Amino acid sequence: MATFPFPYVNAPPHIGSIFTLLRVEFMSRYMRMKGYNVLFAQGWHATGGPIVSAALRVREGDPKQISNLLSMGVPKDEIPRFGDPEHWVRYFSAKWREDLRRLGISVDWRREFYTTRLNPSYSAFVRWQYIKLRERGLVAKGAHPVVWCPKEQKVVGDHDRPDEYVGIGPEEAFVIKFRGEDGLIYPCLTYRPETLLGVTNIWVRMDAEYAVAIVDGETWVTSRYSLDELRDQGHAVEVQGHVRGSDLVNRIVVNPANGDRVPVLPAEFVDPDLGTGIVMSVPAHAPYDYAALRDVKSDPGRHGVNPSLVEGLVPRGIIRVEGRGAAPAVEAVEGADISRQDDPRLEHLTKEIYSLEYYEGRLGDAFGDLSGVSVRDGKAKFADRLVKSGVALRLHTLPQRVYCRCGARTHVKIVDDQWFLRYSDPGWKSLAHECVDSMKFYPEDVRRIFHGQIDWLQDWACAHKGELGTPLPWDEDWMVESLSDSTVYMAYYTIAKYLQHTDSYGIDPSRLTPEFFDYVLLGKGDPSSVAGSTGIREELIRSMRSEFLYWYPVDFRNSGKDLMYNHLVFFIYHHAAIFPREHWPRGIGINGWVLVEGRKMSKTAGNFILARDAVARWGADATRVAEALAGDPGLEDPSFDAKVAANAVDELYAWHEFAVNNYGRGRDSRLKVDDWFESVLNRTLAEVDSLMSATKFRSALVLGFYELQNRFRWYLRRSGTPNRDLMARFIEVQTLLLAPFAPHVAEEIWSAIGKDGLISLSAWPEPDPSRVRPELEAAEELVMRTLDDVRHVLSLVKGKPVRVRIVVADPWKYSFVDSIRGALSSGNKLGDAINSAVRSLEPGIRGRAAPIAAAISRDPGLLAISVGRDLERRALEEALEFMSSELKLPVVLEDEQSSGHGKASQAVPARPAIIVDVEQV
Repeated sequence: MATFPFPYVNAPPHIGSIFTLLRVEFMSRYMRMKGYNVLFAQGWHATGGPIVSAALRVREGDPKQISNLLSMGVPKDEIPRFGDPEHWVRYFSAKWREDLRRLGISVDWRREFYTTRLNPSYSAFVRWQYIKLRERGLVAKGAHPVVWCPKEQKVVGDHDRPDEYVGIGPEEAFVIKFRGEDGLIYPCLTYRPETLLGVTNIWVRMDAEYAVAIVDGETWVTSRYSLDELRDQGHAVEVQGHVRGSDLVNRIVVNPANGDRVPVLPAEFVDPDLGTGIVMSVPAHAPYDYAALRDVKSDPGRHGVNPSLVEGLVPRGIIRVEGRGAAPAVEAVEGADISRQDDPRLEHLTKEIYSLEYYEGRLGDAFGDLSGVSVRDGKAKFADRLVKSGVALRLHTLPQRVYCRCGARTHVKIVDDQWFLRYSDPGWKSLAHECVDSMKFYPEDVRRIFHGQIDWLQDWACAHKGELGTPLPWDEDWMVESLSDSTVYMAYYTIAKYLQHTDSYGIDPSRLTPEFFDYVLLGKGDPSSVAGSTGIREELIRSMRSEFLYWYPVDFRNSGKDLMYNHLVFFIYHHAAIFPREHWPRGIGINGWVLVEGRKMSKTAGNFILARDAVARWGADATRVAEALAGDPGLEDPSFDAKVAANAVDELYAWHEFAVNNYGRGRDSRLKVDDWFESVLNRTLAEVDSLMSATKFRSALVLGFYELQNRFRWYLRRSGTPNRDLMARFIEVQTLLLAPFAPHVAEEIWSAIGKDGLISLSAWPEPDPSRVRPELEAAEELVMRTLDDVRHVLSLVKGKPVRVRIVVADPWKYSFVDSIRGALSSGNKLGDAINSAVRSLEPGIRGRAAPIAAAISRDPGLLAISVGRDLERRALEEALEFMSSELKLPVVLEDEQSSGHGKASQAVPARPAIIVDVEQV
């Protein structure tokens, strides 16, 4: 069972979303050919506010929204219908379906559905899910921080924002109140309250305008942005005036933790619109702080700073990490040779040091009774003391700017009477970690991100008002929000062919009770009792249960990297909470965001490509091939290239013509080079199979189509006429390997060469390990390289060449190379292995080993293709006629000892000496 997250249907698909979906498609076609029944179903997501908001803008005649619809190909006379949110759902789900069919995506369309109460069967399923979660105590009601749009006065979910802001949610921070000797409170927002004892100063931005406001009866100087968050999180705020950051520099404030008097200093790295716009400086543990403090101290006057205030400021280490110095930020910045406080590398160093100190650090002596406690445990205790003493307060904020689709900047608001999922529950977290440990990840290194996200994730507002969706079963004023209704819907796919066609099966969606889903999806209850309450035939109920058990769990779910931080973690959490372990997800694939020719795709940049436009321009198969070649799994962003798509058109056509015109042709006799190509073919099959199973589809296509054809071209040059059976085998294998990527061309070829049935249902080609001959491949590689070396030497020769002599090295040199290989296999580094091999030689020939050692040092690949003297000599001897034909010159083979030429001693195992005789004038 392979799935792609159902897309939000407010636009047709572009090549970015298609790239992610095609990874599921390639896996599905590959696994079918491996002999599996594969379920690949597809639904459409309509839950949330964006469609409602967009429909409102159409009704208001908003020219930008209307222009967007026209740019998506919506006919002008149909625009008024988009004032109805339901029309968006039906129109764009149909467009997605059309475009996927154009691309040949192998979806089981019987199971197609869209979300919201517009689909009563799916809504019944969502209600069941939330009843299960509430029964387990995992849904609660109370005050909760949410991302809030001040313009539209609503919660902003991930689908309510542009893609670059998806996954960013409220984070708990602490505001430390530094009291100024001028009577003002200087609030510093921090995620690391435990570093307060290491503060040397606080930072402001010189050119920023700060608000002066009464906050809970105290006079604060803070950013204007923070005032909205403070108000919406229950604090009394009254603005009194404003002050420039430059006017605050050189003032003195008091550290509330230890009474130290510290100065207010300027820093360019401070963002006045994040947090309070005032930052506490801990240069021993924060790279930005150290870089800025060093900058100010180097020239106080240039920064408008009184030199006496900074003379004695030095980083103060307060956290201990075994094996690291007292001031890790200083070590990191100096070690990276960073000279400016706006160096982008500081961001990476900040995350690295925070992670190191959080997971491995211990609080230092300055913490008194908390000294020696791990940072993970001591941080919360220290922060609680600050809050209880009144010198700090908790504030939820966003770690970066986040904008609503309407264009307004959002902030964090505490909403009362909010329904939320208790992702902070330790037991639930433990189950989610267990699920992650049991899964496969493609690539493997994202596993740590999922564990980290589970640790970080806190409670989540799971229901909003005024949006499309499914009502909470116990509070119908609230709709389950877009991410929260899309967590276990993959289970719905297994029975969707029944529930989406209720008339065909005599099912009344209004009678789909929780007991129905309990039996079908969890095996709880009695099917006859369920039949009585739902009016569904007992036999059909049992069939649905059997179908669920046949398909579940999800084997492969592929997504863009943005969904790692919300949807995919929720997917893990909810399965762990509701389903038994045998039905937990088995695999997740991750890919980056698709670039177009190395640039971010956007309409303004002119490189935004809709899927339908790609198919119209290059055809389905060439588009699929270009998407496959854009990149492998991982966090790196793949890049789609129009030139690659255009070339794929010609390459696929050329392969079709070659395969159809050459199948069944060739000689019946066998040559030595046939064994070589048969080995290449079988080894390539094994390697491609391994790459496909690891979802490295780009690498699989490059190896299995492009590199294999390059090898075949060499085979044609070496053999003249291919062996008939080997030619047929090559055409079959090449077409079968191509089938998941270019199914239409592959089907045409399969039919044209006389094969029965569809290639998409044919068996994936299996390698014959007994036909893989590494020594033959190494020997042929030696022939290739030797021919290239000869061509290079000929290009340098002065005079008319009349003969080429290829000189094979003396036997002792091969023993020397074997000694190097043996030392390497014992774990030695290359240099040490060479030295060890030299010492093992007789003293009389050690000096003659220097050229060999130098050659291997320059090109360690020689060790891989060195096959022993006898095989090397035989391979070159058998290739003499071929090389003579290629070079249009006589080519002879000689031994170093008998050659008599001065250059013969240059011969090295796997790199024979090349001597060119020229015409004597």
